[in-house]
Amino acid sequence: MVEQVFSLMGWITVFAVISGGVIFGIARFVESDSTAYDMEFLWEHRYTLEELELEEPSR
Repeated sequence: MVEQVFSLMGWITVFAVISGGVIFGIARFVESDSTAYDMEFLWEHRYTLEELELEEPSR
């Protein structure tokens, strides 16, 4: 019984790590892609990032 509990906790931990990594990756992609999209399609490059008070994403 104790082994089953530890096994379940291990699987939950693995699932949480994988889910967290996927969510982090998607959030990072959306954050970096959103600024480029906004500059090109919404603002048509009329303003610089400094004028909009945005910082360039550091990679």
